[in-house]
Amino acid sequence: MTEQPAASRLEPTSSWSGYIQWFCIGLILITALSILAVHLPERLKLLLVFSVIYGLIAGGVLTTLAVKRGVPVKHSLIVSILCLTIFGQSLVLYLSHQRYKEATLQQFKMDKTTFVLDRMLAKGEPPSDPESRKQYDEVLKQFQAAKQDRQDKEQQLLAISSYLQHRISGIATLQAPWPQLFWLLELVLCCLSAVWASHQVSRPEHSASSADTSPSDES
Repeated sequence: MTEQPAASRLEPTSSWSGYIQWFCIGLILITALSILAVHLPERLKLLLVFSVIYGLIAGGVLTTLAVKRGVPVKHSLIVSILCLTIFGQSLVLYLSHQRYKEATLQQFKMDKTTFVLDRMLAKGEPPSDPESRKQYDEVLKQFQAAKQDRQDKEQQLLAISSYLQHRISGIATLQAPWPQLFWLLELVLCCLSAVWASHQVSRPEHSASSADTSPSDES
């Protein structure tokens, strides 16, 4: 009688250990999938469609991994798959934004407008004549305003909201908060796809287990 409680204490520990191993491997797989997704050609990353495909792959792979490792497909596992999927999509957004920032900064470096303005300001000497000095100050003020405006534009283009707007610029020109809401819609579709794929993968396991138990019930 003392062996049964000991076995029951070992089973949750083993199950928890298997879940931790599954989660760590799943985190690595999702990270690799996200990095691969970022470096795919842009023509393959269709809006809405790409997020659904990502969810199908993530849900299917993570559930298959859980079945192979003997982790029961329960409500807690589905929640974990959703968390990993959201992490993966957020990682795709972050890495894509970083690539967008690098490309934008490269364009600003190739544009010599700021360099020309700095040289003009450095070379200019204030005239001694009061009237000419007034005109000089006005021109200097315009140069400084133009430089500040360019810096503000650069910071605005580097923001993540600008990247989200850039993503959908091919189909529509929308201002905030619509680009952000569009990405949230993609995230929801991705999560729904992951859950659907998870159910599809785990369904054969349940049907097989029910088929195995039905003959024993009849006997």
